[in-house]
Formats: sequence, C-alpha cells, structure tokens
Amino acid sequence: MPRDWLVAADRVARGGGPGAVALSPARRWLEAGTLRVPAGAGEGLRLSLAHLPVVNRHAGLLARGIAELPVQEAFRRLIAPGDVIYDVGASIGFFSVLAARLTGPGGRVVALEPAPGPAEAIHVNAALNDLGNVTVLQAAAGAGAGRERLWVVADQTSSHLASRGEHPLAEEAVEVEVVALDEVVGRGEIPPPTLVKLDVEGSELDALHGMRSILDEHRPKLVCELHGTGEAFADLMDEIGYSASSLDGPEPIREAGENAHVLALPRDGASPL
Repeated sequence: MPRDWLVAADRVARGGGPGAVALSPARRWLEAGTLRVPAGAGEGLRLSLAHLPVVNRHAGLLARGIAELPVQEAFRRLIAPGDVIYDVGASIGFFSVLAARLTGPGGRVVALEPAPGPAEAIHVNAALNDLGNVTVLQAAAGAGAGRERLWVVADQTSSHLASRGEHPLAEEAVEVEVVALDEVVGRGEIPPPTLVKLDVEGSELDALHGMRSILDEHRPKLVCELHGTGEAFADLMDEIGYSASSLDGPEPIREAGENAHVLALPRDGASPL
C-alpha cells in the first residue's frame, strides 16, 4: 500500500468526522495487536502495534525484519552479554529491545527518546519482550543540559530539535529536556557504555560533544546515523582517535549524505566488525 495513502488515511482517522468513524474499526483492530519481527537479528521480538503508527517509515521494514539491516548486523556482531548499550534517539525502541536481548540480564540498555509517544512505546515494547534491563530517559542528548523545542512528526522517526531549524512535516512542537550524557554518567545515574547507537536527526555532533569525557575515558564503540554531517563527524573521530567506516558501502565517511550509517571504533584496541 502506498505510504502517501497511509499518511492521508491516518490524518483522516485522527481528524474526527465521518471519515474517522469509518476507519475506526480497522484502527482499533490494528492497535489491539502486536507485530512479531519475522527475520533479521530481531527475529521473534514483539512490538506493540498501538505504538507503531502506520505512517512510521520503518513499519513495513519492521514487519519484514529488514529495518536498518546494517545496524542490526553491527549489533549482532558487536554486542556481548553483560554490555551496557546507549540507544540515543531510540524512537519506539526496536534497537533498544534488540540490544537488551543481546546483552542478556547481566547487561543494561539506556534508551534516550525525547518525544512522549515513542518514549512510552519503549516501556511497552520492553515489557512485551520480558526485558527488565531497559532504562528509558525521556530526554534528548545534546552538548549541554537545558530545555528545547522538538518538532514532532507523525511518523515518530524523523522528529528533530528546533536548533536544526524548521521541520516541513512537523505537526506540533513540544518542549523537551536536553541532557549532556557526560553529566548523567558523572552523577552516577547510568553506567558508562560499551556501545552507543546514535540516531538524532542531525544533532549527532551536539550529542557527541556532550559525551566527550565518555569517549575519551571509556572508549565505547559507536554506531551512528549521519544526516549530512559526515565531514564534521570524521574530523571529530580523527581528533579523538577513532577509526570510522561506512556500514552501507565503500563511500568515504566525509562524503556521506542523509541517513548514512557508520561504525566508529577506538584505535586503541577495539576489535573490528
């Protein structure tokens, strides 16, 4: 089914009136169930359909088990039992629950998600999979602590902070907490990570600057989605002694465009993918 049609139908269903009444039985049926991921590293995981909008651009990919396969494969190879994983920009928590299963009960996952709906979804999806090792922080990661507006998009995957500028698809703006991960770790609220997955819709450099002490002292592996920030990301990796490579293909990191997935490993001993 074309995604544009799904977007239009979703707006009708949420807009009230005769159209919403006509679509409500189908909407209630969908939201009552769960999706079982059929393939990939997340095979067998269950996701709440009530927290997975039909307009989510990953919904069809999750239904086939092929959402962001390079990231799934990186998780499968890099995460070991007992690891501490940060899922920064966790959306509805697919990668959070995948990481929680891979780390096992002796590990821990810290999921950061500023948007209220997706943050609730992480709690629900962790419970659906009997994963008690997931901690949810309803906040955005940034260079420093504070408050900022978040442009919220219906698909729940591409919402971004107002510091990035306007969002052409935004339906509303909400004020959210912003945290510097160095400060959260420094207060002892969460343990330092062994791997950080970062997908923050263009704010990745701010988030990395806010965890500079973590990078310098604890040397976690990084799995990042870049949004036109390849040049600055590569410069930072060179500065802190990390080697970065693309998970999508042979293209240089400095030329990476939108939605490019990269792996960065410290040069001082981390094993390659």
